[in-house]
Amino acid sequence: MGVDGLDFAEIAGGVSPAFVETMYAKFKADPSAVEGGWRQWFEGLESTATGPSWANPRWPLKDTDALTAALDPTQMEPAPKPARGGGPAPAAAPAASAADIARAANDSIRAMLLIRTYRVRGHLAANLDPLGLAKQELPADLTPEYHGFVEADMDRPIFLGGTLGLEKATIRELIAILRRNYCGNVGLEYMHIADVEERRFLQERLEGQDKAIEFSPNGKKAILSKVIEAEQWEKFLGKKYVGTKRFGLDGGESMIPAMEAIIKYGGQYGVREIVYGMAHRGRLNMLANVMAKPYRVIFHEFAGGSANPDDIGGSGDVKYHLGTSTDREFDGISVHMSLVANPSHLEAVDPVVLGKVRAQQTNRNDLENHEQVLPVLLHGDAAFAGQGIVWECLGFSGIRGYNTGGCIHFIINNQIGFTTSPQFARSSPYPSDVAKGVMAPIFHVNGDDPEAVTFACKMAIEYRQKFKRDVVIDMWCYRRFGHNEGDEPSFTQPLMYAKIKGHPGVADLYAKRLEGEGVIDGGFAAKHIADFTAHLEDEFSAGATYKANKADWFGGRWSGLSAPVETESARRNVETGIDKKLFDSLGRTLTSVPEGLTPHKTLLRVLDAKANMFKSGENFDWATGEALAFGSLLSEGYGVRLSGQDSGRGTFSQRHAVWVDQTDERKYVPLNEIPHGRFEVLDSPLSEYGVLGFEYGYALADPKSLVLWEAQFGDFVNGAQIMIDQFIASGESKWLRANGLV
Repeated sequence: MGVDGLDFAEIAGGVSPAFVETMYAKFKADPSAVEGGWRQWFEGLESTATGPSWANPRWPLKDTDALTAALDPTQMEPAPKPARGGGPAPAAAPAASAADIARAANDSIRAMLLIRTYRVRGHLAANLDPLGLAKQELPADLTPEYHGFVEADMDRPIFLGGTLGLEKATIRELIAILRRNYCGNVGLEYMHIADVEERRFLQERLEGQDKAIEFSPNGKKAILSKVIEAEQWEKFLGKKYVGTKRFGLDGGESMIPAMEAIIKYGGQYGVREIVYGMAHRGRLNMLANVMAKPYRVIFHEFAGGSANPDDIGGSGDVKYHLGTSTDREFDGISVHMSLVANPSHLEAVDPVVLGKVRAQQTNRNDLENHEQVLPVLLHGDAAFAGQGIVWECLGFSGIRGYNTGGCIHFIINNQIGFTTSPQFARSSPYPSDVAKGVMAPIFHVNGDDPEAVTFACKMAIEYRQKFKRDVVIDMWCYRRFGHNEGDEPSFTQPLMYAKIKGHPGVADLYAKRLEGEGVIDGGFAAKHIADFTAHLEDEFSAGATYKANKADWFGGRWSGLSAPVETESARRNVETGIDKKLFDSLGRTLTSVPEGLTPHKTLLRVLDAKANMFKSGENFDWATGEALAFGSLLSEGYGVRLSGQDSGRGTFSQRHAVWVDQTDERKYVPLNEIPHGRFEVLDSPLSEYGVLGFEYGYALADPKSLVLWEAQFGDFVNGAQIMIDQFIASGESKWLRANGLV
């Protein structure tokens, strides 16, 4: 399709006045000779150039459809009688001159360029930093002057043809709308997305004269209540456990109503299970106020107790590494939630969450729609930009066998990493910039505005459920205390912490705002604080006598399995043989070439050799024994998932689990022909750390499948050492999480 076949709105940045003049001459000679969108644009320009619509000689319309004519009173009136004396008809308004059209076209093109610039770069002028330390001055190309509009042009109507929901607007009106849409407390980056439908989806929800962040009075009260609970939880812990590390959420409390929004709106859009992964900051708040882990249990753990019965062994782990699971109900819809346990190693839990989600989607037969199970990962700003595992996980988002239908990434952007300021922690403007590599939309949002953060999460879940792609919320906030509660941050950031010391809390700011709006009275916040604190005191007292009576272990799909109760040797006396009939059947499946398939000639010789193994019962090689093991499990209804580098063929051409037709490259997997079980063999991305973590997560959720990972060469396994040390070797001891990964 040529340029003249495209929408004007899509090519405004690339057309020249000379091109427009050529197109206009073509339109004047024959309107049907130009594409419909351009025809409408030129008609709009003519009406703009000749004055208001009521002065246009073609207004009101003389010819309309039957329904409009029937409903339009002006078309119901009888035709007026001719004037006496047959006087001449009134003269039509003068037609627009070529110069008028050229000026109107030039105005329209420059206005469209201005709109596009705000779409691309408006986030750079957004009000994001609660502390006001980040200098985000208005870029020159967001000013009307940059686009050739001077003060005398500001109030002249310009044709927009429906962009921003407006047929016409002045530049003054246009700038006000764009700054409200793109430069408020939410700054959206999305013009790097290639898909036009995705961009329009976001534009329709953010752009326009009437677009604003709006919640009902009850919705605002609910948001304030969760912010108060998040803040008071941290203060309560600070008073009861002075100097104890808790890695509090102080300064980022808007995260709590945001997480609630994901559950609430996710349930409305079909989500029935959410798997969370997060670092230590804010974890106790998340456990208590989102995951509904009983407060008394957390207080019991602070006092040195365990959430598990005394007779359960294991080393245990610190409070801010532990996970939990629960069910929450919003609007009559129940959503199961689990928070995956993790070590101190930053972002190491990310692939585990994604693997677990993939397994649960498989269990729910949700691999086609990816609608029911949602991964949500919470990150620190420095870790999201600095840890390579983040990119490995983003890279899974569009790959067969690893895709989870989109993950919601929530960055708690403290604007600092321990003692390191952003300018020393990354080379990009934002910590979220790595996500542009998978064309994820990025919502930058001011953490002092809980409504804006909640709105961003509402849009994020709606986008994810529709397009099944990753999306990022970058919440700018601050860390009221140091890296932990015993740390002194003013050694390295004295100016930031002087500002934080005098900065009011999120709950205080939002309560005053709602009072000003008349949503709450002056006593609402104080009463909620008093009621919640009294409840925490009751739970604190109950924590002193709390005693766990059931371990969170071997439940759900792990039911029927248990920890070994005897010596290691007692588990080895298991019959693993198969009968002759199944043996012969598997042999035929593994060596028979289906009609119409043209395998590689060398593979045919390999298959002949395998057929002889089954006939003679001798000289079985390792690869054939492996295939027999897989096949026998599949025949019994178990799943087998083999994932790794070049696993389909095998690094040394030994496996040949996938046969590729030499004429058209279609693939045939013999083990998929065995009924009852499900077989997957996947050539993974060239990653060890991320892929092994993904398979660990998969095996965590599906004990009834044999899940295997292999590196391309044995020593490549070193690239996944964190997963081996922190999850595979110690996860059961620390977190009571069994795993059958091979």
